[in-house]
Amino acid sequence: MGDMSGRHKKIRKGGPVGTAIAVIAVCVGCILDVRLGIGVAIGALVGYFVWSMLGDGSAEGEKDTGRAFLDREVLQENFSIPKNMPIPYAVLDMRGHILMVNEKFAEAFPDMAMAEPIVEQLRKSGTGKTILVEAEGKYYEAMLNPCDVVAENGAVGMVLNMTLVDVTKEQQLIKQLNSSETVIGMLFLDNLEDVFDTLAEDRQPLLSAVVDRKLTQFATDTNGVMRKLEKDRYIFLISKGDLENLKEKKFDIMNTVREISVGEHIPMTMSMGIGIGGGSLEDAMQSAKAALDLALGRGGDQVVIQEGEKYLFYGAKGGEMGRNGRIRARVKADALWELMGASSSILVMGHRNADLDSLGSCMGICAIARAMDKKCRIVMNEVSIGIKRIHGAMAENGHYETAFIKEKEAMKEMDEKTLVIVVDTHRSSMVESPAVLEAAKKIVVFDHHRKSTMDFIEQAVLLYHEPYASSTSELVTEMIQHIGKKIKLRPIEADALLAGITVDTKNFAVKTGAITFDAAGFLRRNGADSIRVRMLFQNDIESYKAKAAAVRDAELYRECMAISACPSDVEASTLIAAQAADDLMNVTGIKASFVCTKVGDTIFVSARSFGDINVQRIMEKLGGGGHYTVSGAQLKGCTLEEAKTQIRQAIDAYLEEETT
Repeated sequence: MGDMSGRHKKIRKGGPVGTAIAVIAVCVGCILDVRLGIGVAIGALVGYFVWSMLGDGSAEGEKDTGRAFLDREVLQENFSIPKNMPIPYAVLDMRGHILMVNEKFAEAFPDMAMAEPIVEQLRKSGTGKTILVEAEGKYYEAMLNPCDVVAENGAVGMVLNMTLVDVTKEQQLIKQLNSSETVIGMLFLDNLEDVFDTLAEDRQPLLSAVVDRKLTQFATDTNGVMRKLEKDRYIFLISKGDLENLKEKKFDIMNTVREISVGEHIPMTMSMGIGIGGGSLEDAMQSAKAALDLALGRGGDQVVIQEGEKYLFYGAKGGEMGRNGRIRARVKADALWELMGASSSILVMGHRNADLDSLGSCMGICAIARAMDKKCRIVMNEVSIGIKRIHGAMAENGHYETAFIKEKEAMKEMDEKTLVIVVDTHRSSMVESPAVLEAAKKIVVFDHHRKSTMDFIEQAVLLYHEPYASSTSELVTEMIQHIGKKIKLRPIEADALLAGITVDTKNFAVKTGAITFDAAGFLRRNGADSIRVRMLFQNDIESYKAKAAAVRDAELYRECMAISACPSDVEASTLIAAQAADDLMNVTGIKASFVCTKVGDTIFVSARSFGDINVQRIMEKLGGGGHYTVSGAQLKGCTLEEAKTQIRQAIDAYLEEETT
């Protein structure tokens, strides 16, 4: 780079004349008196340095006004930028002020203020780093580099030079290629069989034809291709750019399918899984299948888009779609019987902080194993508050003295043929013993919770995951009913299974279908007693007061959301919080309730609704999950008031998504 001492030259114009006058004055002074000559010489030196300093201050003042380096008269003598540079180029001071630019830069930014955002981005990223920036509709690869500048007097300073390379065309091509990338979608009609059951046979072909026409029109409108694989399954291909348009419309095809009418029938719903990227169509296909599985695992009636590790959800405005699963249950029962028969021993476990549904399911599995003369143990490290009563009843019953086993003992008893059965959760991080799960060679999973996007137990050899079911106890009861050999349930086992169904259905008020009542009837016929079950839910007086306090202190948010906190100084605060959330739903005008309580350093949140509000999606924003109407979350490192604030923020985010 050229020398930068132009401003010093301007400051010292006439310098030689002043020097001559000073020399003459010193000579005259020496002739008259040597001491006078020395005094004149010292004065001349002081005057020179003061004048230089004043000159530098004047130049600095000029720079502060934004004119110094943009003044061509200052720079034209000894500082220049090559005129033939093909890229925009600028010189800046160390504070980021533009000092000088070439013609290409001036053409790109006729107003220097237009370049300020780029300068800020470059200064934040640091010198010597190339970043992509956008300005005035164009894209540039920009870089900022320091540069030393040497003045005529040998002084060294530093400036910054900024280079911009126009990559607008390349970026437009990248966007165009990205937009034209093919994505694959798998579409499934959730309840086609149930809809057909409500129609006369001569109307069923008409319904199929109408659905095919609507879906074909949907594909045409999105510039895609739709092909039917089975009577209720389709595959379609669209571009990534057209997918963005579908996102903006919130996949209104779901409403179109729901509104199809060829007579009186229940509304039809659909689920869709879309896979993006991965480098090949095969990867996109696998992502689409996984996304569809996730959509169905979360209850159907929704669209799930999977791009790498990222998931996007659309729809899910209705509850889980119940399907006739009797044939499926029979197939799963046969598979379970074979797996248990081939095992050397069986370990069954639920989730941490076990509840009645988790323990009831474990006891149902133990009953099946007993009918096969197989050894079955329940892995449980600690007895939670929610199951203390039934655990105490089991302890009094002589048949369950060795039913429970802790993690360390379970690890010692495991071998290559040990079968591990996980109930009431599908997340590896939630099981009672992650170590047992990791060591298992064969795993079976029974769960009814809506599928999570993380920690799913992928290595299961048998998976019975039905989010439409009321409870895992209902699924296990189905197994007992469909297994060929008659299973003899003990009264306490029948009570535990019925209690699991009762607690998850809120006394058969929510998520209750025909299969739920069939399962409850089967359990009653096999020794379950509703009075004994009801006694399992009794609270002591202190717990009842704590629940009443949580209901009393509830605050109303968004006019229809109840948020409260349960006192943490009671023994079963998490159970009381869940009961308080249930009770708040009895208040007129309440559409959803959220009650939190603190145990140790963890805040437990219980969420409930009647279906107008999807509390699962709200709890997922806090790292939790569950069902459309019953959900929960755990928060760490915060106070109860901070937890309430996070709940409000999650509600706001959910409502904003619903309205956009």
